[in-house]
Amino acid sequence: MGLRNVTADVALPSAARGAGTFTSGPVAAAGGAADVVLAVHCTAATGPPTLDASLEESADGSSWTAIPGSAITQLTAPGNRVAYAAVTKNYVRVTSTVAGTTPSATYRASVWIRPE
Repeated sequence: MGLRNVTADVALPSAARGAGTFTSGPVAAAGGAADVVLAVHCTAATGPPTLDASLEESADGSSWTAIPGSAITQLTAPGNRVAYAAVTKNYVRVTSTVAGTTPSATYRASVWIRPE
């Protein structure tokens, strides 16, 4: 069996972000996706911050719900996290939250989608 093509994109480009919630646009029409992988790469953290990220899905690209089990393990320092999820709707996006006392986290979030 050969390898299948995978769709991938940087959902949230690398940037320093303070306290708040940051959400990507729809990464891809996941439609027939079997697996979705979220990768978060944090290169700097001060404050110290807490960084949470997870995936959401939507049937229409405007009403979003969390994908159960798609959250990364919380980051509080530079590092990498990966989470896996199964998608049941047409669109996927990343949502992330930075919190803490005067936090700053420099990170990017990428998504890989493997079709059925």
